[in-house]
Amino acid sequence: MGCDPKSIDDHQVMVVLLNMGGPQNTQEVAGFLKRLFSDRLIIRFPLSFLLQPVFANLMVFFRGKDSERRYGLIGGGSPILPSTLNQAQALEQELNKRGRDLAVVICFNYSPPFPEQTVAEIKKSGKTHVLPLSLYPHYSKATTGSSLYHLKKAAEKDCPEVTFLETPSYHLADPYIEALVERIHQQLKPHEVLEDFYLLFTAHGLPLYFLMEGDPYPFEINQTVVKILDRLGRTDEWAISYQSAVGPMRWLEPTTKTMIHALATRGVKKLIAVPISFVTDHIETLCEIDMEYRALAEGLGIEDFRMSRALECHPAFIEALADCVEGLLKH
Repeated sequence: MGCDPKSIDDHQVMVVLLNMGGPQNTQEVAGFLKRLFSDRLIIRFPLSFLLQPVFANLMVFFRGKDSERRYGLIGGGSPILPSTLNQAQALEQELNKRGRDLAVVICFNYSPPFPEQTVAEIKKSGKTHVLPLSLYPHYSKATTGSSLYHLKKAAEKDCPEVTFLETPSYHLADPYIEALVERIHQQLKPHEVLEDFYLLFTAHGLPLYFLMEGDPYPFEINQTVVKILDRLGRTDEWAISYQSAVGPMRWLEPTTKTMIHALATRGVKKLIAVPISFVTDHIETLCEIDMEYRALAEGLGIEDFRMSRALECHPAFIEALADCVEGLLKH
């Protein structure tokens, strides 16, 4: 604690990519949902400290079969594990190209590799410092904050000697913005122009109580979108919305579903949905946006609905992550 990160040798550092995780097959869905809805850092309501286990079991009971069906539509499980492993490999290779001798591993909150497994890997490696790098570009206590909490808690128990470094931010990093802009342009066919399409930036929702506690998430989303629009030279025909709300609490609005209804009422015919808060394609993009929202939009008269793909291993995104690491450890 209190050490100067610029004085640390690369071989002492383990870079850990943080994300939520996802079930690898339909048999893992119930366990994944139960762990997710049991996390009191992200799901809170009156008397939740007493009723959280009941709530988690109810969510599994009422949502489990539908979740299994939805995962079945995208291949039977979440692709987030192989996608994140690919990102870790790409980041390690990029760092190695820059002459940095840094190892990169991953850590998920609600599916393997769990924090305890990642800490065991760190301990086995003999690394003395952890550089946590969130795959949630926009900070929230519910995402990056929760991931850091669980990883640090596991480390305190099984590897208390390890030192945690700062978690870098990159939601305004130029290469990250460039990657998002390119993903949007990739949706255009030859001779099409972006000005003919309405841009709907859709982000994962957040319960309102986080905002009441000063959570910066929606403000960082807005900052990223503004910077994208500046790169595109865009001043109108765009909006921000939120998706994936669950549970009895109020969430950020407007919802993506509500916005699609509103845009159809306005007569919008061509729409590109931009999953602004997702760096891998998984159930929220492949199913919720590209299947469910597509069907809704087309049913309401929107004739051309497209979704820009998640960043995955886009070279500029990997560059942004590598810049974060180097910026913290530069020596």
